[in-house]
Amino acid sequence: MQRRTSSHPSTASDVRPSQRHPSDNVISMRLDAAFFYERGVKFLERNQLRKAEQAFRKTIEYEPDNPVNHCNLAGVLSELGDFEGSNEVLLHVLEKIDPNMAECQFYLANNYANMGQFDIAEEYVLRYLDADPDGEFAPDAEEMLDILLDEFGGGEAFARWESERAERERAQAAQDGRQLLEDGQFEAAVEWLTELTQRNPSDLAAHNNLSLAYYYTGRYQRAIETALHVLTVEPDNLHALCNLAVFTAHVGPLSRLKPIVAQLTKLFPLHYDHAMKVGTTLGIIGEHEAAFSIFYKLARFVDQPEPVLIHSIAAAAANIGRYATAIRWWKLLAQYPEMEEVATYYIDAVREAIRNRVPHLRISYQYDVPLQVKFREIRQRMDHGDVTGWRHDPLFRASLYWGLRHGSAEMQRSVIRTLAVLGDADAERGLRGFLEHPDVPETLQAAALYALQRMGAQGTVAVWRHGELREVAMRDVPSDIILSVDEVWFQIHAEAQAWLCNNGHTALTDEAKRVWIGFAKHLFQRSQRPIGKPEIWVAGLLYTVLKHHKVPVRQRDLAEAFHVSTSSISKAAGRLGRFFVTMP
Repeated sequence: MQRRTSSHPSTASDVRPSQRHPSDNVISMRLDAAFFYERGVKFLERNQLRKAEQAFRKTIEYEPDNPVNHCNLAGVLSELGDFEGSNEVLLHVLEKIDPNMAECQFYLANNYANMGQFDIAEEYVLRYLDADPDGEFAPDAEEMLDILLDEFGGGEAFARWESERAERERAQAAQDGRQLLEDGQFEAAVEWLTELTQRNPSDLAAHNNLSLAYYYTGRYQRAIETALHVLTVEPDNLHALCNLAVFTAHVGPLSRLKPIVAQLTKLFPLHYDHAMKVGTTLGIIGEHEAAFSIFYKLARFVDQPEPVLIHSIAAAAANIGRYATAIRWWKLLAQYPEMEEVATYYIDAVREAIRNRVPHLRISYQYDVPLQVKFREIRQRMDHGDVTGWRHDPLFRASLYWGLRHGSAEMQRSVIRTLAVLGDADAERGLRGFLEHPDVPETLQAAALYALQRMGAQGTVAVWRHGELREVAMRDVPSDIILSVDEVWFQIHAEAQAWLCNNGHTALTDEAKRVWIGFAKHLFQRSQRPIGKPEIWVAGLLYTVLKHHKVPVRQRDLAEAFHVSTSSISKAAGRLGRFFVTMP
């Protein structure tokens, strides 16, 4: 590896204008750093390295605090093979003159590589990339790093650097709420970012993240208001503009969306991430032609398109009916082993559309897992209470919170049940927020309270009662709140209690209640299907309790009393019998 010496000139000009002394004809020259710099450059051009060294040492004598002079000397020493001497000069610059002169780190990396000390070279090249990732020597530094790792072993410094960078990124993400959003902890993000924006109202990034957190938790109007606030402070804030476009496309009115689209279609940010943000936003709101244009231009500006960009081009092409283009880009995506399954899924979908003469598709710009597949699997897992693998999936969380706020009563109940299974702090926040809504039916209130009870929630919870929001201590929530989750469940309990009292078996009412509560908890946890005819369960509960306490009873008599079949009583009793053991 060859050193690259600095070519930055000092501040003075070539040779100072000649002056005649009033007493003679001798021409005098002003000797300064600029003069010796020019001499040094000429000596370098003639490959007279020793003379160049002497000239650059003179520049340091005249301007000892100018770091460029030191770097020029270090460069010549490196060309002479005096790598240790060059390093002494460079370290002097960093320690005594200008600690922020990042190119010194790159020069040091070169020197140590030439000395065969590859582990130290690796340290310094990483320091340079850390200090100036977009600097003049960044491409050379990245190439050097590749060579050091691939040809000379090492990698320990790189592993440490990656770990430290990831840790810094995590710390920053935790500070501005991004980590909570990425982990799907949307309720926690709302809480954290609300506090953060109150402490620091000028933190527009936090406001943008808060608007996203509101959106993901179904608070659409709050999301829009927060995005508008950012645009009031900074009208050209790209993230707020893109967020507002997505929110408005979802909520409306469309008349408000048109001027936002007009703004976005005029943009082509030079920053890669910003361009991707604009293109993805346009795609999400249905402006697929504009999205395709941005993505395609972006692909021409980068050496190697990333998988997300490749998929975005293909998705936009499919969404406007350019199927051949879409297939070509997805075939490129399939060359990445981890993306082959996803690419194949979309290629098959396009070929199916071609066979059926479908003019265009609606393909998601999310590229990791097809949303159609993910949503189907989410519904299946929710139905069976199997959510372990989705605990940290942001899409799954967003679907839950949307369903909790905007879904049907059946969906809300299913979401409450799933949040009870998740049982983490964010699920608890979601349930507490749900109970603060004034239009929640009493059965769903009971479901949410039971879920909180099951999760071990402490303190108080705000619940709407009789037209006002009241604080209820969790310790005061009835232990049999589960029976209020479903009117049919309560009806079965009440009828069984009444029959036992009317037939001289009052002492067995507590036992019957415990068994039925145990079964109700099982129903809440495992199934959303209706349990069927209530009379079957009343008769089955009575038969089970009476038999357990050796009270003479016949299934035929109960079948006649409740107008059900003996076989149905037998099946119900069989399911209820095991709850004598599990309940205290």
